[in-house]
Amino acid sequence: MAIPGEKAIQMVRSAHAQAAQLDIAVTAVVVDQSGRMIALGRMDRARPITVEIALNKAYTAASFQQPTKELAGVAGQTWFQSLVVSSNGRIMPGGGALPIVEGGNVVGAIAVAGGTEEQDQRCAEVALASYGD
Repeated sequence: MAIPGEKAIQMVRSAHAQAAQLDIAVTAVVVDQSGRMIALGRMDRARPITVEIALNKAYTAASFQQPTKELAGVAGQTWFQSLVVSSNGRIMPGGGALPIVEGGNVVGAIAVAGGTEEQDQRCAEVALASYGD
């Protein structure tokens, strides 16, 4: 099942609202199950590099079908580093991206970049919680 564009935009807005409360500027992105972008928003003060970081985090969460923070423990392992290299850096561990699950299936992912890992993670959690609204 595809994520409706309006829901994706709502998630980006929810991430931005949380970021504003934390007094940070971020980029938030929603991708489909194959890691292709559905919606992206970069706050006015967010650094341009946050766009690529958010896209990579979202791609990783969708590909691995798990939160990217759970990959931190394997990030230094040879097999994981091989994936990072072979994906031209698109595979990215660390906090800030969560899979979107509907009916037991991963239908996409939400990712945030621009703050600390904890801040990005919080913004992504708030955005994901808004998906059901």
